[in-house]
Amino acid sequence: MAELRPFRPLRYDPVRVGELAAVVAPPYDVISPAARDALYARSEFNVVRLILNRAEDPYADAAATLRRWRQDGILARDGQAALGYHVERFALPDGSTRQREGLLGIVRLEAFDTGRIRPHERTFASPKEDRMRLLRACRTNLSPIFGLLAQPPSAIDPARTAAAQRSPDVQVRDDTGVEHRLWLLTDKAVTGALSAALADEPVIIADGHHRYETALAYAEQCRAAGAVDADAPSNFVLMYLTSMRDPGLVVLPTHRVFAAGIDPAALLTQVRQHFAVEAFPRTAVADFRARLHAASGQEQVGLVLSGRDDLFVVTLDNETLAQRYAAAIAPVVRRLDVTVLDTVILRGLLGIDCVAAGQDGRLFYTHADDEAISAVEKGAQAAFLMNAPRLDDVQAVCSAGETMPQKSTYFYPKLLTGLVFHPFDD
Repeated sequence: MAELRPFRPLRYDPVRVGELAAVVAPPYDVISPAARDALYARSEFNVVRLILNRAEDPYADAAATLRRWRQDGILARDGQAALGYHVERFALPDGSTRQREGLLGIVRLEAFDTGRIRPHERTFASPKEDRMRLLRACRTNLSPIFGLLAQPPSAIDPARTAAAQRSPDVQVRDDTGVEHRLWLLTDKAVTGALSAALADEPVIIADGHHRYETALAYAEQCRAAGAVDADAPSNFVLMYLTSMRDPGLVVLPTHRVFAAGIDPAALLTQVRQHFAVEAFPRTAVADFRARLHAASGQEQVGLVLSGRDDLFVVTLDNETLAQRYAAAIAPVVRRLDVTVLDTVILRGLLGIDCVAAGQDGRLFYTHADDEAISAVEKGAQAAFLMNAPRLDDVQAVCSAGETMPQKSTYFYPKLLTGLVFHPFDD
């Protein structure tokens, strides 16, 4: 059901910018202020100047920068429409390597109630307003949405076959060591076969919910202003699509660390009243991890507390508690580990709003077990360790028309920004 089309990409001219690694960047929402400054210093043409501009009026400056780069030939539009075959090779913390493969094209924007494109996480107003102002100013999709398909990886075999015949059009290694290779496929027989293969396939948004909803709202505004061409570029969004069964599809856990705002002793007392609690000495970190990760999906959370020598695995065994604090949440979402933590423990028992806590600096997130544990050893009050969500759970939530709490999933690696852009001019 997703309408995938080739597009004429706007991309960096390697002759003008030199090494592509100097001008690409991660998505805007994972760039810290220090990282933004470093990307600014790396190159006068780094894409951070578009996606996370630091001028007084960042939106106007980003738009002016984009116009100037196009006029000066820093960015040039390809003459032919293409679908991208994007291959990422990367290492995991255990030393193993994976390869993720997907297609890069434009997908027709669809309201969520059509069921053709489905979200899996909740969104918030502030990020959407920020991205809307940038989209209005630049009239360009600067970063791709990350989409998932239920079809097997073999659905994109025509792309693999075509790419095997030649070298990639774009190749770069990013700051995290991920090797990116991108083939721009222009043969209409190939692109037509790929579009047809995915025509009946709904898309689950893995990453980029705020940008997708922003693009959808922008398209609606254009139509309200009199735009009647159903094939106008603003009715499409740049999207990367990969199979949920791709062996390189990796989801990392998102741990919560509280620097302030939690009384560790009171928290442990509350948890012991409603949860089964297993304790492990700090010297048995491996056993703690093994116990936590062996029972993914069983409504449990790892707990590390300041002033306590033990590490805890807590499992919900009080359904009355879940009903009290999460009765309004659909059962397919209520049983998730992340719901037990965010809705039952943090919001319910402790009265903590995670969004507010993140905004005022009390709460931060990490995807590494070691970092979460060591943060408490260095002075944080508490760390809550999560299991990575299962893809079956993500699919079940979407199929039920529900969404998961924010920060439920972290698909690794993040898509790189700066390989290609989708401008709205003809």
